[in-house]
Amino acid sequence: MTSSILNQAGFKTGLYTSPHFYSLRERIKVNGKIISQKEVIELVDEIRLAVEKVKSALTFFEVITSLAFLYFSKKKVDFSILEVGLGGRLDATNVVKPIICLISPIGLDHTQLLGNSLDKIAYEKTGIIKERSTVITPTQEDEVIDIIAKTCQEKKAKLLKISNLMRWKKLESTLYGQFFSLKGLYDSYERLYLPLIGRHQITNAAMAVATCELLNKQGWEIKKESIKEGLKKVHWPGRIEVIKNGPLITLDGAHNSTSAKALKNTIKEYFNYQNLILVFSCCKDKNVNSVAREIFPLAKEVILTKIKFIRAAEPEDIAKRTKEFQQRVVIERDLTKALKYAVKISRDEDLICITGSLYLVGEARKILKLHGGGLCLKE
Repeated sequence: MTSSILNQAGFKTGLYTSPHFYSLRERIKVNGKIISQKEVIELVDEIRLAVEKVKSALTFFEVITSLAFLYFSKKKVDFSILEVGLGGRLDATNVVKPIICLISPIGLDHTQLLGNSLDKIAYEKTGIIKERSTVITPTQEDEVIDIIAKTCQEKKAKLLKISNLMRWKKLESTLYGQFFSLKGLYDSYERLYLPLIGRHQITNAAMAVATCELLNKQGWEIKKESIKEGLKKVHWPGRIEVIKNGPLITLDGAHNSTSAKALKNTIKEYFNYQNLILVFSCCKDKNVNSVAREIFPLAKEVILTKIKFIRAAEPEDIAKRTKEFQQRVVIERDLTKALKYAVKISRDEDLICITGSLYLVGEARKILKLHGGGLCLKE
């Protein structure tokens, strides 16, 4: 969202995100355009010797992060927006000194690497906070906000708890977007449109607006119209993305308790349906119970499948671990067959939700041919 606003304001903006759906090139963009294959090859050739000189082997993420930094430098971007890959403190992106740090709601995720408690994970996440930077965060658990505040105090960083400083209100919504009003840090916005649904996305938009208002105060001219148009042009697939073709189908990458709660609340508030059919898969290192606890009870039936990924969980294992949350479970390891079965057992007034992993969403989007809101399953 921040990237879209800055693009609209006329700034050359680099955006680095993960994971990707189809090609690693999706992770690296300038002004919304993904890096070309030719440019990737040229950059790989350029950094090859430096990578080979590193005594300990670099991870895939570290190499791709290096490519992104070099690409943004060559493109002479005005801003680089970097999404942390894992945690923060030891993440490959954490070699920069940011102007502004955004910390979204922290939940239990990557517990094998970051720790099995919120305070341990918060400690890792706050590792991105640098001396005299500005930190923007929405509502957090008490133990999390305490750690964020303590780190900001130690680093002499400015902490902005936007839930206390800003106000926003959902006005109306469809399955493809929503209007909301917002009282920002310095200005008010009466009717903003965001082509994403869920109240959590309005919170994300508030964080983006706060960021851009701060940059404007620092001398980077960002007008209200740029904020309005930037939000309107946001494109973020796989985040409660809706495909309409009776039955309704939505895809979401919810993979931890925080994102699962957001999905659950959005399904309850934004969708009108008779029965919910879940198509679910996840990575084996995830706390599947924390996700299943939120969304499995909503479903009439859960179809467990397997993603084509090295860390994919076995559907039989998922079934054993989550049986307390849903009795009607079908296992179909092949995703194409799982999707066909979901469509077969659904009626026009039902909702099919494909969730549990962004990797699952990516595979499902390959199978589901999108045609202007329509759907055709591959034979």
